[in-house]
Amino acid sequence: MKIYLSPLAALVAATTLPVAAVELDTQQVTGQLFEQPVAEQAFAVDVLERADIELLPVSSLADALEWVSGLDVRQRGSGGTQVDLGIRGAGYEQTLILVDGVRLNDPQSGHHNFDIPLLLEDIDRIEIVRGPGAAQYGPNGNAGVINLVTRKQAQGRQAGIRLEGGSKDYARAALGLAKNNGNWHHFFSAAQQESDTYIKGADLDYETQQGNLRIVHSNDSHTTVASYGYMDKAFGAQGFYAGAGSRANENTIQRHAYLTHEQRFSPDVRADAAINWRQHDDEFYYLDYAPSVHQTNAWQGRLRYHFRDIISAGYEYNQEDIDSTSISGGHHEREYSSVFSYGQYDFGLLQMAASLSYLNYDGGDSYTLPVIGFTVPLGQQQLYLNAGQSVRVPTMNDLYLNQAANQGNPDVKAEQTDSAEIGTRLNLAGLLTRIAFFRRETTDAIDYTRTTAEQLAGSAYIARNIDSIDTRGYDLEVDATGLLAESGLQKASLSYTRLIQDFSNQYAEARYSQSQLEHQAILSLAYELLPGLSATSLYKYEVRYDQAGYRLWDLGLKQTFDQWHWALAATNVLDADYIDSGYIEAPGTAYRFEVGAGF
Repeated sequence: MKIYLSPLAALVAATTLPVAAVELDTQQVTGQLFEQPVAEQAFAVDVLERADIELLPVSSLADALEWVSGLDVRQRGSGGTQVDLGIRGAGYEQTLILVDGVRLNDPQSGHHNFDIPLLLEDIDRIEIVRGPGAAQYGPNGNAGVINLVTRKQAQGRQAGIRLEGGSKDYARAALGLAKNNGNWHHFFSAAQQESDTYIKGADLDYETQQGNLRIVHSNDSHTTVASYGYMDKAFGAQGFYAGAGSRANENTIQRHAYLTHEQRFSPDVRADAAINWRQHDDEFYYLDYAPSVHQTNAWQGRLRYHFRDIISAGYEYNQEDIDSTSISGGHHEREYSSVFSYGQYDFGLLQMAASLSYLNYDGGDSYTLPVIGFTVPLGQQQLYLNAGQSVRVPTMNDLYLNQAANQGNPDVKAEQTDSAEIGTRLNLAGLLTRIAFFRRETTDAIDYTRTTAEQLAGSAYIARNIDSIDTRGYDLEVDATGLLAESGLQKASLSYTRLIQDFSNQYAEARYSQSQLEHQAILSLAYELLPGLSATSLYKYEVRYDQAGYRLWDLGLKQTFDQWHWALAATNVLDADYIDSGYIEAPGTAYRFEVGAGF
């Protein structure tokens, strides 16, 4: 079958495939209910393989995702200090984050969703689903889902080290160990990262320590993965949640443990189970006040059954709680469960995929979420269309936060989203093109708002439901990597995302909704200067609804040898002034050098 070559996946094949052999890609998506090649998807899917990431001069997950079109990677500070990730103009709360298919979203606040205790070096690939297809993964996937798939196979004994230094006293050290003993695979990684100044106009530092341990046992009949990760981040938080002049510091600790097991009974029948625990501590300090202290716990249990990659069904249970000095009542908890099924069928002229899930909360709210999609193969070209419903339940902060600047609201309702998409994947003489038109309407959208009277009085922002956000737009991506491979280009792609958003907002001020993207254009290039030596360029133009356009340009050099590599990266070389997230300007031009062996 001719399958679509995703923009970064072409990097691996570019130097070995002649132009005439460029085809649609056979990558497998494994984070969903069953495995399926990318091009057979009735949904918009991208996959970044490990080889794709290794070509880039990046050392954090956030920086790697900057290369993916249609993503809004909003970094407070540099190096992934705090990341709010949106897809196609949706808020960060509407993006679901998974690790090996288990849920990582934080029940306190979506600001903590990217406190992920994994090194970039731990990741085997990143799966990105945009639009209605994300709803099949459960709540909070209104706009999309990011699934981080970790490495599962080691080759003998392996060790790796990476040292980095750069401007603003940036320093990072990372260590990785892996061992294979028969059917057992062991992985360990640890890193420390720090910088003295990471936002413009403020002398604030950050320090991050993290580690991860994974044990995998795999044979013909089963695969079992046990993992524990830890991350401790301390950082200046000036301008993160209040005005740019509000000095603040924050410390977060993330603990994450999960166990997954897949049992293969026969080539046609398999089942998998997962147990997942996530604990997050958050201490926030304003200079003149006692700290605001929060701890959340989230438990997840899941059981799924799969038959012949045609139908899957399962049950999932989740429990969440919070203890906090800054919420009404001090302690809250909730439970929710879901039953779901997913199926696909090939009719010959078209392929159909559909899912149906029923979500029930202990407070009495329940939601039925249908998703359906069709793929029409047309030779080397493909047409796909899909539609679905999804839901985003309020976070604990949305419901119960009690602070001077921000107030929760126990009467706030869940956001509900209806979305649809039609797209095509084309291979035009080796020029790979993806076009998608989409629409997403969210009713009862949650935002922190103020009425005119509250605004004049300087009152707190209050979590409320605004009427709706109607988002229309399109993605266009043209990838000439395979076409130009013989000239030394390892990557050449141009993408553009246009978003048209209509806000039905009955309040004078809504804090987050109207800071979304309106235009995003990305030109990404990689060129092999010498064998093993590549130059990379990432150029972005972005316009937000509340901010004039700005241009970002990142440059890099990376040379890889048999056992080691070095890289030099420069970010924001145009020294653009812009606000990525919060209230304070993003960092100016920065430089970073790294040398590594074994990764």
